[in-house]
Amino acid sequence: MIKTEKTLDELSKEQLVNYLNETVKPDEGVIPAYLLGDKAVYELEHEKVFLKTWVFLGHESEIPNPGDFMTRELAGYSIIISRESMGEINAFYNMCTHRGMKLCRADKGNKTLFTCPYHGFNFKNTGELVGVPLQKDIYGERLDRSKMGLHQVKLESYKGLLFGNWDENAEPLEEFLGDFKWYLDIVVGRAEMEVIGAPQRFIVKSNWKVGSDNFVGDSYHTMVTHGSIAKLGMVPNATYSKRGFQIHTENGHGLNLGTPNPDFAFPEELKDEYKSNLSEEQYEVLSNLKNMIGNAFPNMSFLISHTKVKGELISNTSIRMWRPISHNKMEVIAWMLVEKNASQEWKNRSRDSFILTFSPSGIFEQDDTEVFTDITEAAQGPMLFQKNLTYNYTMGLHREPVDFIGPGVAYDDKFTEASQRNFYHYWLELMTK
Repeated sequence: MIKTEKTLDELSKEQLVNYLNETVKPDEGVIPAYLLGDKAVYELEHEKVFLKTWVFLGHESEIPNPGDFMTRELAGYSIIISRESMGEINAFYNMCTHRGMKLCRADKGNKTLFTCPYHGFNFKNTGELVGVPLQKDIYGERLDRSKMGLHQVKLESYKGLLFGNWDENAEPLEEFLGDFKWYLDIVVGRAEMEVIGAPQRFIVKSNWKVGSDNFVGDSYHTMVTHGSIAKLGMVPNATYSKRGFQIHTENGHGLNLGTPNPDFAFPEELKDEYKSNLSEEQYEVLSNLKNMIGNAFPNMSFLISHTKVKGELISNTSIRMWRPISHNKMEVIAWMLVEKNASQEWKNRSRDSFILTFSPSGIFEQDDTEVFTDITEAAQGPMLFQKNLTYNYTMGLHREPVDFIGPGVAYDDKFTEASQRNFYHYWLELMTK
């Protein structure tokens, strides 16, 4: 084993990969604390994870009309996502091909031409360079505009969810999602869904993996971290979060599925739409759903929850991304989704349900961000790997899976860390390739 008197920053890339192989043992439930606080690990993640996997960017309904665009970040690089006149959605690196100036500074808008603020080069929203100031006088016939279009980013969509990938040789998105699509169908494919409002964005002093770890399978924390909700009478008791199933699939994806729910928390008038979009088994899950919390590797989490609004049980659906900024800081971006064909009154109540629970001022969100911050703060510095400090991920290690009506490896209650072990198993596979 590599001597840990060194800091990880002093190790070569090959040495760091070997050290990860020696110390990260997800199948044994051993996860070193330094993974959440080390800069060298973060830099390797950027190369091995975020430049190589499908990363969530947004939802198609955010740019519904021709000419609509939004700017997002993909592995730290700004990109423009735009809907062209024929309805196709494209993504391009947000950089002028003349001198590298950031082409678009707006978060969103509508335009068919992007003009560089440095020298005025004009690009269509299809990526083509179509205008150069004084081109004939300056360049004559020597400038081939067809070779100076914007760099296109690999972009694919699943049920309205937009994902980008810098790796041109990456497997198709649907292959990467695999069996996890069955559960995403319930989240975003049960009906025609739309984002309402702009996504919430806020900074948390936390490593991105803490958020993914929490959503991929940690219901155990609910009875303590969120114990006050039982005292308020919002849930029957502090251990309600145990009931249901934990499920994980290939490529590090996982979720917790809370059941049963005696009341249907979705719009009654949309039952026929749900039945037409879902299989019988998927509709059965939806009909009995109390909550569904999961994470598509690496950092797209989702939540279906519910609470009472004006005396009526109302569900809310959200997608969130834990966007890494540094080894100890992330931006949380959260989208609120509703059924497009639901009544405006129901949409408003669903929004209120979401804001009450998961938002910067929500009951759950405030608790979680405080925990995420403290975990990351405690994971800083060389002492953690010099002393070989590790986290215990052994909960449910020797439990046997059960049969479930959906795909994946399932356990018959949510108090297990199988999904977290699955997450880190795939993370380690990518990091050590």
